[in-house]
Amino acid sequence: MLRFLISILLAGLVVSQNAIACEQDCIDTNQWQIGVAIGAGVRTNPLVDGDNIPLVILPDIAWYGEHFYLDNDELGYQLKNDADWALEGFVNINKEAANFAFWHPANLFSNMSMNSGFIGPSAEVKRSVSKDDVATRHWSVNGGVRMHWRHDNGELKASVATDVSGVHNGQQVELNYSYSTNLGSWRWSITPGLIWKSATLVDYYYGLDDRDGVDTFLYYEGRSGWYPSLALQLARPLAENWLLLASMSWTKLHKGMTDSPLLEERNIRGLFVGVAYQF
Repeated sequence: MLRFLISILLAGLVVSQNAIACEQDCIDTNQWQIGVAIGAGVRTNPLVDGDNIPLVILPDIAWYGEHFYLDNDELGYQLKNDADWALEGFVNINKEAANFAFWHPANLFSNMSMNSGFIGPSAEVKRSVSKDDVATRHWSVNGGVRMHWRHDNGELKASVATDVSGVHNGQQVELNYSYSTNLGSWRWSITPGLIWKSATLVDYYYGLDDRDGVDTFLYYEGRSGWYPSLALQLARPLAENWLLLASMSWTKLHKGMTDSPLLEERNIRGLFVGVAYQF
């Protein structure tokens, strides 16, 4: 059967990645796994004038050695990996800048009303600003550790990461629980999660100040906070090396982000339906 991990392609639909409770167990050690998913889908963009990200052709590349591994945009080293729990160190590309730049790697490896301010005593002005009218938000690279606790058909993951590229020097924490099982010929997985991002990280991407050349009444300082996510993925074998895929996701951003004049949506939604082939 096709490596069910090809649904990691859809990680861009959610803020967290590696949503399926299956990693090295699904891949032959020291062998490349290359696949592609083709279909139709979209991930919404919460920014003012932000373009939704179309999901049409999604590559999947992975290699796992005894300890080192490559999984799409992540490089890591497994310190421990057994049936019950695992521990790894990793570096990957922070996906926050994907909302600002269409050709961000996170959009390639997708694993889918503002407040008002006032000037003077009576002039009402819509407190919003386009992503195209502010300074460039640069890519950053995460470095961190991740733990897995496995039981039956479920897996709990917890990760802590910091910016090792020196772009914003922020941190993030991710918690998620994946449960997967078979229903007839379908394999399905549901993954609720929680994500925390530091004030430094949020402020770099969603804050506004003199770097942006906007009016001072638009200035905003991002705040830290937790927010939830939920992903549902379905897969069914079609033929040798072929798999039918469907993925849906929802993320509700916290007020430390959504109060920014750069944001016009409080939610990020994703949907993808297609077929996958593993070479």
